[in-house]
Amino acid sequence: MKAFTVISETEDYRFRDRLSVLRARLGTPDGKETEWAYVKQNDVVAVIAFDDDMRIRIKREWRLNRKDFVWELPSGFVEVSDPTEQDILDTANRELQEEVGVKADHLTLLRTFYPSNHISSRYHVVLATGLTESKLPYDEFEFVEAQTVPFAEASEKLLEGQIPTGLVIIALECAKEYLKGKE
Repeated sequence: MKAFTVISETEDYRFRDRLSVLRARLGTPDGKETEWAYVKQNDVVAVIAFDDDMRIRIKREWRLNRKDFVWELPSGFVEVSDPTEQDILDTANRELQEEVGVKADHLTLLRTFYPSNHISSRYHVVLATGLTESKLPYDEFEFVEAQTVPFAEASEKLLEGQIPTGLVIIALECAKEYLKGKE
C-alpha cells in the first residue's frame, strides 16, 4: 500500500515546552488531500519501584482532568526530545527522588509503547530496585502523598478504587511478570 505524504504541518497550540497540537496537510495514497491533527508531547516515564520486601512506592496527586486526587506510580515527562535509554532511566530516577523520596541502584526499561495513534510521544515503563532514601524537591506546583505498600494493596488502590490510566495498567502487568520471575 502506498503511504500518505506530509505536505505541511502547523502548530495550532503550544503549552509550555511539553505539549503541542499539530495540524498536518496530507497527500493521500489516491492523490487527494486531507487534514489530520495530533498531539505532540514529550515522552513519559512511569516507575515500578520495588523495595527489598517487594513492596512498591505509589503516590497520590491531584489531577485536573478528574478534578480529584488519583493514586499513581511515580511518573513524569522526559525533558529531552528523542531520548536515549539513559535519558529515560535518568528521568525515572529523578521522578523517584522528587515524588517518593528514593533513588534506585538498578533501573531496567521494561516496555515502551505509544498511548494512542493520535499522540506522538512514547510511554516508558521502568523497573527500579536497590532503593535508598534520597529526596529532591517537588516540581513547583506538585503536591504529592507517597506510600510504600505491598504489591496487592498497590494494585487495589491503582486499579479498583478509581478508573486507572492505561499507563498504570500496562506498568502493573509488567510488574506481575517481574514478580513471576521472583517466585
